Amino acid sequence: MIDGKVRLIMAKKETVFSLSAQKRENFGKGASRRDRQNDRIPAVVYGKDQTPVHVSLDHHSASLILRVPYVTINLELDGQKFVVAPREIQKDPIKPIYKHVDLVVLNEKEQKERLALADRAEEIAAAALKVRLEIAAKSKMDLGEVAAVVAVAADGTAAPAADGTAAAAPAADAKDAPADKDKK
Repeated sequence: MIDGKVRLIMAKKETVFSLSAQKRENFGKGASRRDRQNDRIPAVVYGKDQTPVHVSLDHHSASLILRVPYVTINLELDGQKFVVAPREIQKDPIKPIYKHVDLVVLNEKEQKERLALADRAEEIAAAALKVRLEIAAKSKMDLGEVAAVVAVAADGTAAPAADGTAAAAPAADAKDAPADKDKK
């Protein structure tokens, strides 16, 4: 199902795929359920200057394609060809199936931008992971490493330090020592 003329291989990963679709005449919940029972994914193709087209896609080939980040799809429908990208993908929360896909038609400028993003997909994912790890380290999510800064008052009671610095531990005989007000 991969079109040899248009396919793009970058770092041995393809980001442009061809897929055939069938036009749907029946709409609604019941028709969508029948499509899913027949191993098809109901989808809608949106364009800027065209009316939405209701289609159904082969579940197996579409599910393999939709896993690729920043994927571009050459969709063939009744002799017409559209270059589309997934806008919204609805998955079943329990089963590994796709329930519905919204596809948007791309113009040439958007196609070039999407291919540029596909080139940088691994770089973007690595940067996002680095940020998440830094946030986790700063928030000290590991419960074994939680440290609280505590200040100790003259009477031996502990309270969080207002300035964020750790206070010295109280002397062993802090309770026995006279307070400042007693000296007057």
